[in-house]
Amino acid sequence: MSSKEEKKSKSFFRKLVFFTLYTTFIVAIVFGVLAGLEYYAYLKVKASPLGQAYIGRDMDLARRSSQTVAPQYGYEPTPGFAAVRNTRLGNSFEYIDDESFKDFEDVPVEKPENEYRVIVTGGSVVYGRGPVPPSDAICDYYEVTFRWTIPHIIQELMNADPEIRTKLNGKKVRVINAGVAGYVYQNELMRYLAKLRLFNPDLVISLDGANEVHTVARPLKDWNYFTEGPYYEVVGEVMDMGPKGLLNYLTLWLKRNTYFFTWLAMNNGEGPGILMENRGFAAHPQDPTPEMMQCLNNNIRQVADAVAIYHSTLVSDRVPHVFALQPMFRNCKKERTPIEQEIEKVTGMEKIGFYDSRKTYEDLVDQISKRAQDGKFEVVDMTRIFDNTHEWVFTDWCHVTNGANFVIAKALVNEVKQQIFGLPLNKYDKLQNPPDSYFADYSKEAKVLVDNKARDDGLEILKGYPGQKGLEIPLSKPSDVILDLEKVVPVSRLRIVWGSKDTVPKSWKIDISEDGQNWKNWLKVGETKTDHYDQWPGFEYYAGAESPARYVRYSQDNTGKEIYLRQLSLFR
Repeated sequence: MSSKEEKKSKSFFRKLVFFTLYTTFIVAIVFGVLAGLEYYAYLKVKASPLGQAYIGRDMDLARRSSQTVAPQYGYEPTPGFAAVRNTRLGNSFEYIDDESFKDFEDVPVEKPENEYRVIVTGGSVVYGRGPVPPSDAICDYYEVTFRWTIPHIIQELMNADPEIRTKLNGKKVRVINAGVAGYVYQNELMRYLAKLRLFNPDLVISLDGANEVHTVARPLKDWNYFTEGPYYEVVGEVMDMGPKGLLNYLTLWLKRNTYFFTWLAMNNGEGPGILMENRGFAAHPQDPTPEMMQCLNNNIRQVADAVAIYHSTLVSDRVPHVFALQPMFRNCKKERTPIEQEIEKVTGMEKIGFYDSRKTYEDLVDQISKRAQDGKFEVVDMTRIFDNTHEWVFTDWCHVTNGANFVIAKALVNEVKQQIFGLPLNKYDKLQNPPDSYFADYSKEAKVLVDNKARDDGLEILKGYPGQKGLEIPLSKPSDVILDLEKVVPVSRLRIVWGSKDTVPKSWKIDISEDGQNWKNWLKVGETKTDHYDQWPGFEYYAGAESPARYVRYSQDNTGKEIYLRQLSLFR
């Protein structure tokens, strides 16, 4: 090799080494920056209310999507997933147990002998969620927390009812929330066959209907109800590894494997998860043709058939059941409140694909009802349950407020009492018409009295959710807390939240009075068992009957604990 060639070779080698080192250096910097961002995001998630929800649990689950694929029935909530709701108003926790049910405790497949087990199936209204965009901003990001979910309210109402307790010979009612956002009847039927029946339910309650409006809106002659569903097409795209599938897979991988994307998701609502694509149709200005209407009718007929199959399956399993069709905003004739007027402007749903949504849902309800009559079973039509209500009910096209959830749950329990147990309704069971009084938290308008003097501090206890600041009464001034509701009202429910676990009294009581002079005991707790539905320890109580009260007095035992309350709410 000549000297010139040798120099050229050495020069090339030096450049190659330099390029390699330079590239390695740049890659190291990039990876270092990404690792720094990942660690920073991890610290931010850990220090957030979401991090508090994962205390004692696997923090890596915070990176998971809220849904996991279940091949037999589409998808379901991810086991172990936790979330924080209402972060602006008190930090309420939400947990998915090991069986993919929305619950703070795991549900064993083996049913205890002293348990009467109820499974409630349905979509996001049963699961319990607030409004979807763009209505969420109008509703100030309203949330439905765990204790306001329909299945939880059903459980508390049934356990509080003395006639139901007698009918069940003292068994404790356990209600499983098997609601999954986006579910329709085919999902529920297939999930029941593959999973829910293994839990040996004593009763199944199904509340659904509104999600079907999206599902049936495809004008296809070969439409097949059992290949529809929000995840089926997406999963197919991922398996085919087409461009859409790769994008879906990449987004999901990043969400499940980095705290950075979890942090972004936490700060921007629920995304990013699987990118959901439009399911094959778009709204067009023209009216549907007769052929398209025939396709729609055929689609609706398949839904009605699936409801009948669900009924027959439960009959075959000897499981009593109550089916109900939920209300939908466009089909409700209630007078719109100011916030509902704004929601109606943005929530859409006038047309689903080519079809009028109101008419589509009416046809759906009609066909399901007729199919039920032919099959000699009952489907409860709740689509008009709020027609006379003057309170705020709808947070978007189908999701409803906490008060509305209570009304629905109470109506379902009434159906259980009559249909399943053959019990007559007493005067407290029957829903008032209009049901406005069930929406009110009476404490919000109350005056707080300590030593018979009005307090002007710590009044966040009246907001209806746990406040950052509470009402504190030091040990040096032991006293009672009295709420003056300013008029006599019927009360049957209580929610109380203390300042911290150290200020939870072992025993305490609630007395009520109509005149402030003659008192009677309403609730006496000898050993407090708190829940942790919220950031701080709480307690809720459902009475078996309503009691008239204007004055409500809280007093606790004298065991060296100050009074420290963050919430004290009372409802009919």
